[in-house]
Amino acid sequence: MDTAKLRKANDLDKKIREFTEALNCFEWPDKVSTNPRLIIEFDDDEGGRSSIKLPMELSNNLIDWLKTEITKNRQNVVNEFNEL
Repeated sequence: MDTAKLRKANDLDKKIREFTEALNCFEWPDKVSTNPRLIIEFDDDEGGRSSIKLPMELSNNLIDWLKTEITKNRQNVVNEFNEL
């Protein structure tokens, strides 16, 4: 394998690991709650950080969409890696 191909394989492997890690944010072992809720964190007026929990229905819809997109993108990268 030439160095350009090896670099490409390493880059794709890194992306696969990052997508897998992103999916792990939404999928936990049975010991932990499997009902994640998204929280928006932002800088507040006092110079600190504040957070707001998204309404459950919006959070659930966004989580489903994120998981679908991450899974789809991960599979595309896996396919590209396997074609090398």
